[in-house]
This record gives sequence, C-alpha cells and structure tokens, in this order.
Amino acid sequence: LATKTVADCRPWLQVQQDHVRLPNDVEITDFYRIVMPEYAMIFATTASQEVVLVEHYKHGPALVSLELPAGYIEADESDPLLTAKRELLEETGYQSENWRPLGQFFIDGNRGCGRVHAFLATDVQHVQEPQHENTELLVLKTIPVAELQTFWEQGQLPNITVTAIVGLALHHLKQSELL
Repeated sequence: LATKTVADCRPWLQVQQDHVRLPNDVEITDFYRIVMPEYAMIFATTASQEVVLVEHYKHGPALVSLELPAGYIEADESDPLLTAKRELLEETGYQSENWRPLGQFFIDGNRGCGRVHAFLATDVQHVQEPQHENTELLVLKTIPVAELQTFWEQGQLPNITVTAIVGLALHHLKQSELL
C-alpha cells in the first residue's frame, strides 16, 4: 500500500519500510525489506575436473572464505550471463565457451537481500592474469571437484549461497555425466 525508504546506501543497499496488505486482508504497517543489487555466481570447472575458486576476505563476517567467483550485475548489463563471463575473467583469468544457467534465487525470503543468478561453466581455460579491484583481496585457487564435494558435504563452505550453488552444480555435473 505504501513504501518509504528508511536508509539509502546505494549502490550497496536500501532499507525500505512497506505497508502491505496480505492476501488474507491482514495489514502489516512496518514490513522492512533490504533491497540489494542482483549478482551472478559461477561454478567453473577445468577439463581436468578442477573447480576455479577464490579465497576472499569478507568483511561482513570478518573472515577469509573459499568462494565461487561472483559479481554484481552492472546497470548496463541486461543479461546476467554477460556479468558471469566478465566476473569469471576478471576475478580468475579464466573463460569458457560452455555455459549453463542453474537458476535465479532470492537470498532471504523475508527481507529480500538481492537475487543471485547461478551459472555452471565447464572446460574453462586460463587466458590471462586476474584483474582485481583494489578492494578485492582474492587468491586464486583450483581444487579437484571431489575435494570441493568433501568440503561441501562437511559444511566447510561458510557462505550459504556458495554452499547451495556448489550442491546444485555437483548435481548437474553428475546428471550430465560430466563427473
């Protein structure tokens, strides 16, 4: 019924207070949503069945985390696949001709918090050195798919989005008999 911006910290996030009427006619006058940019995340494998990852300092949880390459969709990029290709090349120096969308997912069902567009890239090849921004504290890692699967099974990937996309990608690789 109404929306008021409570905090505007673009491009990173906005906090909005909504007055909503639910389908059962119950009204909530102070439903808070966090509006964040959409982003792409990539599960990339080499021909030798290694996964391309980045070890990345994440200030939010204040830790170094093993992550899949990812990045925000820029205003001039209408196709999330373009973002995925750009981010894989920038963060890792790898590129691929073989891409498969894995889906689009919201992060928090109650607050929003952006949307991730997940991709699987296979037979990636290293073509250049990574091009990191000065705020990106990244270390390129490649590890065997089986080792990453063990990390996944043991809950050793602290980022839930990474955990979900790793599981989804492993499933697709097995279904496609690429593993």
